[in-house]
Amino acid sequence: MPDTLTSVPNYPKKLAVYQLAASPYWWVRYYADGKILRRSTKETDKRKAFEFAKRFYDEINFKRNTGQALTANTLSNFGVCADAMLKAQESSQQRGEISKISHQNDVLRMKKHVKPFFGLLDLKSVNYKTFEDFIAKLQKDELAPATLNAYLGLVRKVLHYAQRIEVLQVVPRLPKVRKKDSPRGWFTVHEYKRLYSNARHMAGKTFVLKGIDAGEGEEKGTTYLVREGKRDMRGGRPIRKIAISRELRNVITFMCNSFIRPTDLKNMKHKHVTVVDEPDRKTLILNLPKSKEHDQSIWTMPNAVDIYLRQTAETTPNTTEWQRLPKKERTEILAEQYVFLPSQTNRDKALKDLQVQFSILTNETNLKAGIHGQDRTLYSMRHTCIMYRLLYGVGIDLLALANNARTSPEMIHRFYARHLTGGDNLEMIQSRRSRKLRETFLLQQIQDLQEVIREGSS
Repeated sequence: MPDTLTSVPNYPKKLAVYQLAASPYWWVRYYADGKILRRSTKETDKRKAFEFAKRFYDEINFKRNTGQALTANTLSNFGVCADAMLKAQESSQQRGEISKISHQNDVLRMKKHVKPFFGLLDLKSVNYKTFEDFIAKLQKDELAPATLNAYLGLVRKVLHYAQRIEVLQVVPRLPKVRKKDSPRGWFTVHEYKRLYSNARHMAGKTFVLKGIDAGEGEEKGTTYLVREGKRDMRGGRPIRKIAISRELRNVITFMCNSFIRPTDLKNMKHKHVTVVDEPDRKTLILNLPKSKEHDQSIWTMPNAVDIYLRQTAETTPNTTEWQRLPKKERTEILAEQYVFLPSQTNRDKALKDLQVQFSILTNETNLKAGIHGQDRTLYSMRHTCIMYRLLYGVGIDLLALANNARTSPEMIHRFYARHLTGGDNLEMIQSRRSRKLRETFLLQQIQDLQEVIREGSS
């Protein structure tokens, strides 16, 4: 209704109130940053509508001065754009382009720290100083450098998504948080033998996880383990029971001979395994689902063959009904069966059970931490496998080892070879070429130099 359009006295002419034919209330509008901002005053009295318009004006200026988005429901708002990015990423996850756990971690991080800090900001107002303030806030929670970088990486994802949909022209520079590599612990040969032996002896035993009661219905949150049947002088409230399975020893020895990650344990089916048992070559060829962007086949150590066959024999049904099935049908059924904990349909829980059992085992055998205090988890068995190749392998090629272990030479150097000392490969360091080999090497160097001279003169 043009005849009702009235500028607010003593304020910029762009701030005005007006009425609509379809509404009994006065509306306010203001032109800022190339946008027309409107809102209902919910007032029928023009004087009260003026007061609302003044508050509306102050609110807009406050948002502009603090870098907040002027409209909370557009993609220029960080929170709205972040939700759109996560929705697009969910589609990528469903297509198998990223893992489910990676997407879930992004959702949790977004909810916990990113949106509470950036959610109301306009994307164009986010700059280097904003990131520094964000890092300072996170550091109050004593987060590790790797976690800080994960949060910054998530913010970067939102900004790059905004650039792709042309809401943002340039992605601002992000600060870098330096992190110190912290390789996981591994097991020496002596420790590995202790680990395997105790896993065999502890099979079938049950432990009880207990919580210590602080009294008056409150709990301190401290928990501890006690072997079932042993006298417990500390009391405590039983939380749950954990049984050590017979498969744990097979898991430990298989990982130490196969280069696989713990996540491969939950995904590995018999159809992923090819047994090669020849006089001059004994190995398993593992064509496992993609992990950490790697999908190469893994060739195992010879011992992995016997461990796999033993695990298969222990978990294959031995009932009369099973034996009556045709061999082809049994083979087809077995191909789709998981190698480890096949009866557990929830594969995330299956892996968690193995990790908890391994934690109990290392705790009971005093092998929880390495000599430098590194925490040793189920993942340490992969580190142990790679370390044994670096220590005891003859003429190991780092690139071939990295490819077979589905990693990179850089990761081998940063997280595995870091444990090596000069004494571990003293024979190699002190080795000396024979006289004939030295003469051949020098002759080759001379020939190469002559070839360079000839090319230069021509």
